[in-house]
Amino acid sequence: MKKNVLALSIATMVGGLGLSGAAMAAPATFDVNESGAGIIQIVPYFTAQDGNATVLHVVNTDATNAKAVKVRFRGASNSDDLLDFQVFLSPGDAWTGLASANAEGRLQLVTSDSSCTLPASVRTDGVTLAPLDRLSNRLWDTAEKKHAQTREGYVEILEMATIPAHTKTTGLNQLEALYTAVKHVKKDGKMQAPCTASAFAALDAVTDGLTLAAAVVGPPAVPAVVLGAPTGTLAASWYIMNVAKSTTFSGSATALQLAAGAAVPVYAPQKAQIASTLVTADPLIASGIIDKQDFDVPDLSTPLLAPASVTLAHASTQAANLSAALNRATVGNQFYQDAGLNAATDWVFSMPTRRYLVAANYDAEKYIKGTVLNGVGSTGTAAAGAGNTTNYIVRNAMATLAANNGTLPNKFDADANLTVNTAGQICVQAAGQTFYDREEDSVKDGHVVSPGIAKKLNLCGEVHVATFGAKSPLGASVAQSSFQTDFGAGWGVVDFGTGAGNGVPVLGAAFTAATNPNAAAGMVGNYGITWPHFYSK
Repeated sequence: MKKNVLALSIATMVGGLGLSGAAMAAPATFDVNESGAGIIQIVPYFTAQDGNATVLHVVNTDATNAKAVKVRFRGASNSDDLLDFQVFLSPGDAWTGLASANAEGRLQLVTSDSSCTLPASVRTDGVTLAPLDRLSNRLWDTAEKKHAQTREGYVEILEMATIPAHTKTTGLNQLEALYTAVKHVKKDGKMQAPCTASAFAALDAVTDGLTLAAAVVGPPAVPAVVLGAPTGTLAASWYIMNVAKSTTFSGSATALQLAAGAAVPVYAPQKAQIASTLVTADPLIASGIIDKQDFDVPDLSTPLLAPASVTLAHASTQAANLSAALNRATVGNQFYQDAGLNAATDWVFSMPTRRYLVAANYDAEKYIKGTVLNGVGSTGTAAAGAGNTTNYIVRNAMATLAANNGTLPNKFDADANLTVNTAGQICVQAAGQTFYDREEDSVKDGHVVSPGIAKKLNLCGEVHVATFGAKSPLGASVAQSSFQTDFGAGWGVVDFGTGAGNGVPVLGAAFTAATNPNAAAGMVGNYGITWPHFYSK
């Protein structure tokens, strides 16, 4: 639900939520592994546009213990939470789900997987995204425009806790009962999880990320148990398929693993209530513009190394460290376009940590549809005082300097770098780009990035898709622009700048589709190619 005024300004929170040195745990730092196991997995792009469907695979590589996992779909415009739920993976288990558009054009997710979920209906019936009450009609004034916002974005996957294995059969405490409920057993000739409802009931009372409320199921009484710490054993992959066009793109999720230290459990109930003490660096939630619900946490900023009773300072520092781990000075890839072969290429720029640095306040009074504004009124200044609803760009000022000793980590940390386009998307401009053909010819910045007259790529939205060719192979439309070059094939580099205050935390890949008009009768002549980006720090 929304509040019409800022309940708390982040400026106030900066001054009021400081921690003593004794209480402040070391913030989490991260190693990035593009295709390995990790405590966090990020799928840089999903789409349900233009007949596409996206399939996710999440694997628990721990062959002994079960895992509680959070899956969250976020939108391409401003990283709005579109759909989130929990999956419980037994040892060695893999969960699969398919995201597509329903008849009304809204995101839906279905699965035939027997792994347990919360809510349980995700496993039994699938889920169709409910009307987006947190998305204002001010920007998207028709149902179709609002539905379109649900059909593109990225996916966060977070290991919340370990559910340790056990060998008991009677007198189970709640943690052991939960393991029994999620562990696959053979029934009716196939392996499936029992998903016993009573075993999940105690999770609804967890408020601190750790402790199950009641002690046992049946005598004798034992002390309350805690969920086990996540250990970073998740792996994930994805593919985008279009049956009508006979094309498929695929890749591995980007894994993030703790660089040092052991994580603490970060479990919160999958409920619309405000009981969990877990925190987030999301500036809309931290400032009170949006009321935090328990299903909002954990997210990528929820502290993994700190005690449960931590504050915004911990979450902001983790968000800054995560952004630093993903920060890129340059992003490069190949492209191919040929009208005769209906060939085109999309470059996807996915910025999964931007939400924790800057966010869009759809109810800001100064934003007028159809105008372009500079990103004025950074939170953390007097302009963002309590009761002020005039700021469209809401900043978490604590994440700017928390982990960087006063050095700005990337372009999102300076208001001068940010604008808002007519679609209400926050934008940051690249320093420049260079394109080469396959024979060493090149051109810098002179090629037009459309729409508009900008000569440099403007990354608008959380997941921006830049297209070489007549039409986006991914059917992208939410946050999309076009590169126009004289080269039919080649490669290029987008430069975001080096040094303090430059770079962008970004992931992605290039997606090329083509059609062979000379394919023999009965042969499919459509092709899909995925090229991972290459980066410099």
